[in-house]
Amino acid sequence: MESILLELACGSLDDALAAVRARADRIELCSALELEGLTPSLGTALEVDRFTSVPFVAMVRPRAGDFVYSLAELRVMDRDARLLAEAGASGIVFGCLTHEGRVDEASCDRVLSACNGCETVFHRAFDQVKDQLEALDVLIGLGVTRVLTSGGAKTALEGVKKIRALIERAEGRIEILPAGGIRDHNVESVIKQTGCDSVHLSRR
Repeated sequence: MESILLELACGSLDDALAAVRARADRIELCSALELEGLTPSLGTALEVDRFTSVPFVAMVRPRAGDFVYSLAELRVMDRDARLLAEAGASGIVFGCLTHEGRVDEASCDRVLSACNGCETVFHRAFDQVKDQLEALDVLIGLGVTRVLTSGGAKTALEGVKKIRALIERAEGRIEILPAGGIRDHNVESVIKQTGCDSVHLSRR
């Protein structure tokens, strides 16, 4: 099997240090992993940048629940994205949807503008859109770097056919990162069935 990039979701500095020991290639830094990840504290980001040599991307998600945000919430997301980028994050992870289940292009563009050249990752809000292929084209047009997805299924293993279809649709224009229920016992199967070259696991 070819070399596969391993990203680990971490909820603390201790998690991040453990991810380094596990030879992760990249860390996704969040708080509240039990809620699928919220914005980490600035202090956590600064300490992860200080004490680890592995690149990290930081979640910008101000609350649990849906991904339809108010103007006030978007202002907070804008500020968090800028501060986390300044704190050393190599990328910002976010996702904004409309009430109709589509990518909210205007809100996404606002967050993208705050990322100051960092990588940008659309998180698993993508698994709640009505039409993933249409959403993928929108994200490519916006210039998003990467999409985190289980293919709309409960787990990546259940969604392998859709993930493969997304990878084929992307044609290298955007990275598709399989996520959701990936563990030691099924990671090889996910890789083989999707044709992906990176996977996302959680420190949970």
